[in-house]
Amino acid sequence: MDRDSGQPGRGASQRRAIAIAGCLIVASLVAIGLYAWFSFGDMAMTTSGYIALVLGIAGTMALAIGLMSLVFFSNRYGYDDQVGGSDQRKGPE
Repeated sequence: MDRDSGQPGRGASQRRAIAIAGCLIVASLVAIGLYAWFSFGDMAMTTSGYIALVLGIAGTMALAIGLMSLVFFSNRYGYDDQVGGSDQRKGPE
């Protein structure tokens, strides 16, 4: 039984659909990137261009990893509950 909706197996099919959609999005982005890369193949990129490309990818990945780790940290230690105005209060009033 799915713990969110109370219906058996529904959560698994939703997760599978989300995973398939995510894979399709990633595959299409890779295809667009490869098309752009090879269509501009006759143009030469300088060494500074490759350095900028690598630094841009590394910076983007570092930012994504940092932000996701902050989300997980915030969720693990309950900071989200404090900001969200949760109805669950600790201890008697």
